[in-house]
Amino acid sequence: MRNIIITGGGFVNKGAQAMTFLTITSLKKQFPKHRIYLLSDVELALPEEVRKQYAFDFMGWFPVKYAKAQKNPLLHLSCYIRSSDELKVCEEIYQNTDLMIDISGYALGSNWSHAFCNDFLDHLEFAKTFGFPIYLMPQTFGPFDYTDAKGRAIMARCKKLLPYAKVIYAREQKSFDALVSNFGLTNVVLAKDMVLCGGEPNADLIFANQFTHPLPVISKNSVAIIPNQRNNRVGAGSMLDSLYQSIIPQLLAMGKTIYLLCHSNHDIELCQSLKNQFLSENRVVYLSQDFNCIEFNHLVKQFDFLIASRFHSIVHAYKNGIPCITLGWAEKYHQLLSLFHQEQYMFDVRKEIDPQNLYNAICTLNEHRDEESNTILTKLPPLRKEDVLLSTSFSLKEPS
Repeated sequence: MRNIIITGGGFVNKGAQAMTFLTITSLKKQFPKHRIYLLSDVELALPEEVRKQYAFDFMGWFPVKYAKAQKNPLLHLSCYIRSSDELKVCEEIYQNTDLMIDISGYALGSNWSHAFCNDFLDHLEFAKTFGFPIYLMPQTFGPFDYTDAKGRAIMARCKKLLPYAKVIYAREQKSFDALVSNFGLTNVVLAKDMVLCGGEPNADLIFANQFTHPLPVISKNSVAIIPNQRNNRVGAGSMLDSLYQSIIPQLLAMGKTIYLLCHSNHDIELCQSLKNQFLSENRVVYLSQDFNCIEFNHLVKQFDFLIASRFHSIVHAYKNGIPCITLGWAEKYHQLLSLFHQEQYMFDVRKEIDPQNLYNAICTLNEHRDEESNTILTKLPPLRKEDVLLSTSFSLKEPS
């Protein structure tokens, strides 16, 4: 059986999971005879009984190292000594791979560590080594403000490897411009987020067994707060803590029930901390269940609006006509809200946020909730026509 490999996906947050599930759904429909692999150390480390729930396969770090070993005899020997059986399995997988698709939301740019960027570029080197095409699906790139020697080495790798991609889909104009101006690329296409423009994952193609949605019943007149621990690093953590401490009592005074909800495993501690500040208030509910992206999509429909900081939590909300107050930190948030004429509800955590302005925005959204919902819903149909998973003609590796 021939193989297709997906990189950059995973389950650590619902955005990555949604991109993974959507990509697998589309690939299984287009290439029903191919075996789909998700290349992810994290997911490969899941217990076997968890991995068996899915109707696709997992692989980890070894394939990338093996690709480098093709031109490095010492590394090849090291891989052989580490596990000759694993080396044999990898060789069989890669010799029979026809296509690689990267669905990283954001993994290349000077905002990230050198190691993180090099891991991303390893996948391109991997595909180039074995001669199968690679497509970089809609994601953010840049900036490329490197000043040290390791950064310059990353720039050199970018110039060498990025032209190999069949198509690089840049999610924002700034990403597009950064790729073209820094590397002179001609394979870059501006495209909107694949979760926003795509359909819905098909559970029958994702899960090995019948899938159900054991969802809690959400009280009427409810608001979800979806934090993002990265905001505390990019913005002023103490400022954000005080904002939440003021937002929650204000929402309670408006008669709302508040649900604290994680869109990423990284935010569990943050949600628990917020609940701990309101332990005696039963109208502040922490939903600790690890919902998958399909469950989250059904759950989000029940809220009046969201106060959200995870990018794809806002995407999931907008796809269901649910408006949001957004506390974000990157260009992608501004671009997303502008698509739906929701700019007045955007608060950039890299700047000082006036609590009164935030409260005023919440009051405005609460008062005009149905109008904003209709505005969002009217903007969706044209976006559905920009589904890159449907419009891209993926080419497979030519037989040698």
